[in-house]
Amino acid sequence: MHVLTSCLLVLVALAAPEDPAAPPAPPEYAGPPQALHAVTNRAFTGIPSLAVSPGGRLWATWYAGVTPGEDHNNYVVLSTSGDDGKTWREVLVVDPDAEGPRRTFDPELWLGPDGKVRWFWADRAGGSSRTDALWMIELAEPDSETTAWARPRCVARGVMMCKPLVLSSGEWVLPVCTWFTEQSSKMVVSTDKGQTWSIRGGATMPKEHRCFDEHMFIERKDGSIWVLSRTKYGIGESVSGDRGKTWPDLKPSAIQHPSARFFIRRLNSGNLLLVKHGPIDKRTDRSLLTAYVSADEGKTWTGGLVLDERKGVSYPDGQQTADGVIRIIYDYNRTSDRQILLATFREEDVAAGKIVSKSARLRQVVSAGSGGRERVKPANVKPAAVEANKDGQPMRKDPPGSLAADGAEAEKFAPQALLFTDRKYTLSECPPALAGCRFLRVKLDGKKTLRCSRAGVVYFLTPAPARNRDSCSQELLDQGFQKVQLPEVRLFDPANSRNFCTLYQKACKEGETVTVGKWAVPVFWP
Repeated sequence: MHVLTSCLLVLVALAAPEDPAAPPAPPEYAGPPQALHAVTNRAFTGIPSLAVSPGGRLWATWYAGVTPGEDHNNYVVLSTSGDDGKTWREVLVVDPDAEGPRRTFDPELWLGPDGKVRWFWADRAGGSSRTDALWMIELAEPDSETTAWARPRCVARGVMMCKPLVLSSGEWVLPVCTWFTEQSSKMVVSTDKGQTWSIRGGATMPKEHRCFDEHMFIERKDGSIWVLSRTKYGIGESVSGDRGKTWPDLKPSAIQHPSARFFIRRLNSGNLLLVKHGPIDKRTDRSLLTAYVSADEGKTWTGGLVLDERKGVSYPDGQQTADGVIRIIYDYNRTSDRQILLATFREEDVAAGKIVSKSARLRQVVSAGSGGRERVKPANVKPAAVEANKDGQPMRKDPPGSLAADGAEAEKFAPQALLFTDRKYTLSECPPALAGCRFLRVKLDGKKTLRCSRAGVVYFLTPAPARNRDSCSQELLDQGFQKVQLPEVRLFDPANSRNFCTLYQKACKEGETVTVGKWAVPVFWP
């Protein structure tokens, strides 16, 4: 055991395993923040979680990086407040190997029934989700800023970025995901208070809807277990009647939502709390972060307290304490404002749809990152080999079509071109086959609809599903596009295979529309 303010843990890191069955190596560093981890040296800040100790101390976590994105520079941060969120102090980081090739990300905090706070995070090597491992540190005395903490322990394979659950049986449940696999929304269970864990079952997301599960479990009053999971279309759901051993495939929920994390939890009253974007029956973008309450096990939702209406707010997580106070943490504009924020309120505020209690405080700043730098090539990492895509179709050029989108100008597809309106990523390479092409600079995030402004062949570049969880390949195939027999393009950050893109083509009619999500680059000949 170690004390946060005076000790650090340095572990010798072995090469991270490519074999999923091999034991993962521990992180190289877990200890107080170093100069590299300064809040003024962050180009990325986001994906937070919150836990409150029995005595009221607040603990918050998120992941950050010196470059503006989800990449090999990411590390997880643990911060604490002893004055109900007025001031915060960062006390611990876990950084697997500084600038790569490993990263730590998607952290989660949880107050267990034994009064300990557990800090979870995912570790990945070389950009491959096959290496994802879930690690945990226990904080033995979370009421104290200088609590003793245990050495990091690997508890499962996969990612967990939503709250664990304690069943009425006393079993502890972790919502662990193995993205883009069968039974990906897994239920990992401990019957011995967290000493050992095993997979009980999992719900499968149909291939055409697969995304990052980011799922949450609710034990209903009739004993069934309800899971809600993030999908490409928003939120999928499934119900298990045998305590999580078997699950029907996920199907669309009546709750409308963008493809993003949401938060659902049972309140002290027995009602359910849901925090999502926008109205229950409307799919919006990542704005209008709103809290709702249900008194009938999620069949209907009432109230509607808007926590933050701005575009760019996302990833709610939180906890209700014994006094009835609800705290929800979330992020805002991860690469520009780089803020972690806290909303404090009560169930009566949610039911009223406005602030009626004296406890409520919105938009409390937990952290605001600044500085950092542009993406850099990780040290000692050779670029991964590209796929030849020999199973694709020959590239067609005639007749050349063109694409248009409101507010988007056609730009020359050439190295150093800025690719997106909401990111600073620039084109790394242009293969000879695409020399002279144009592209539309559109946003990376969210759904985009483009129209064919000149009949002919048009193209999109997007990562293959095995490369990147945000692949739009299935969406393009569903709209009649074909994979092109062209080696993958290292679009940006060429050392990171998540950004290797495959070209898709289609002969479109004038006025025909094409809809894509995150992320795809529209390309055409002038």
